[in-house]
Amino acid sequence: MNNLVKILKEIRSWVIILALALLLSAFINSQLFAMATVKEVSMQNTLYADQMLVINRLSYRNKTPKTGDIIVFYQNREIGSFTKEFVRSFINIIPFTKSGENIRDRLVKRVIGTPGDVIDIVDGNVYLNGERLAEPYVKGNTEEEGFPLPITVSENQLFVMGDNREQSMDSRAFGLIDISHVEGKASLRIYPFNKLGKLN
Repeated sequence: MNNLVKILKEIRSWVIILALALLLSAFINSQLFAMATVKEVSMQNTLYADQMLVINRLSYRNKTPKTGDIIVFYQNREIGSFTKEFVRSFINIIPFTKSGENIRDRLVKRVIGTPGDVIDIVDGNVYLNGERLAEPYVKGNTEEEGFPLPITVSENQLFVMGDNREQSMDSRAFGLIDISHVEGKASLRIYPFNKLGKLN
């Protein structure tokens, strides 16, 4: 009988430890830092498919993204309240559960224009407020893709593009994005290990 009690106490202690670990992980993932895996080719040659990134979710708590930042955002949903994001994160980290979210909705792009900026594309070059934007990270030619330009970025919105301009579905196709959809700044690449480091 004593052995059974000891076993039950041991199981209970492990269950408590596991539960606390899951809760702590959900808190960190939903409020501080999250992980993202690059799924597409739209950010080459800066990022490649299957590379893993750390998203700083605190980056834009009190400030707006700036031109040049690499961000992770959801195309079709806003970032929710503390409780909603915590619950969503908790569900996602529990084995064998699915949140029902479409991973294709979570995108990685570079910020080109912020509120008040005027964006134009002329002869393959991006112009920000009338001045040609220096973009050493760009791969391929930058075309309008049918989106009406020039455009003034509205309040609480962003104009974003992928670095691989000929293979990127971005603001040239779906228009401006709401800042409320931004999960955070992609600040660090952690895989592959030979590419580990800060993102520019």
